[in-house]
Amino acid sequence: MILAGSRRRVGLLAALVVVAGVLLTLQVRSPEGRQVGPVGRTVLSVLVPAQVALARAADAVMRSWRALNEIGQLRAENARLRAQVEALRREVARLQEASVEAERLRRLLGFRAPAPYTTLAARVVSRDPSRWYTTLTVDRGSRDGVARGDPVVTAEGLVGRVFEVYPTAALVLLVTDPRSAVGVLVQSTRDAGVVEGTATERLRLRYLSRSSPLGEGDVLVTSGLGGVFPRGIRVGVVRKVERKVGALFQEAEVEPATDLSRVEEVLVLVRQAPPR
Repeated sequence: MILAGSRRRVGLLAALVVVAGVLLTLQVRSPEGRQVGPVGRTVLSVLVPAQVALARAADAVMRSWRALNEIGQLRAENARLRAQVEALRREVARLQEASVEAERLRRLLGFRAPAPYTTLAARVVSRDPSRWYTTLTVDRGSRDGVARGDPVVTAEGLVGRVFEVYPTAALVLLVTDPRSAVGVLVQSTRDAGVVEGTATERLRLRYLSRSSPLGEGDVLVTSGLGGVFPRGIRVGVVRKVERKVGALFQEAEVEPATDLSRVEEVLVLVRQAPPR
């Protein structure tokens, strides 16, 4: 009897489900169009907001997924572009350095050595920081024909002279070394004097006649006297004139024609052997 009652309840429940399904799908036609029945509208009034909320949540999830995916792609693209920019910066720096070097070499090779000298290009390979304005070493030596006393120049002017020679290198005594003395002429007046090194970035003009109309900006060139340096090489520019009371000569502070603190390539003036 209990089993029969349970079967009746199950059957009743199934009947209700079928009726509910029929009612949900029942359509009433009207001039305005196709509409859901009253029960369907009641059920849909509950289900539609939930469906809309679920759809919005799904859209938000999809948008977040797409955003995360795009962020990952953007990070990878950003890393690639950073690497490319860094490579381009290195290439630009290399090209700029090559351009500067080419311009220096162009000016250097434009120098015309006076007879009986020929030019030999050399690169500065080292210099002693404690003797920055006294000596430097170049990568040319006796195997290249370099000899002690050979003048060393740049396109701008005098650097110094070869002081010591080795088979593949040479030590250059700069004009700013206190042991250096160069006979010079004031280019505008042709008055003679001597330029000496001071172990600083400036030179000292001595033994110039007090009557010489020396002024700031006057250019000094090698006189050619003494046989060490050929005549007419630019040595420096007068920056300050000193005329001491009672002195027989006037002196001056001179800026070297070549920036010796930055020189990287030089020309060694090698004396050619006389023809036989």
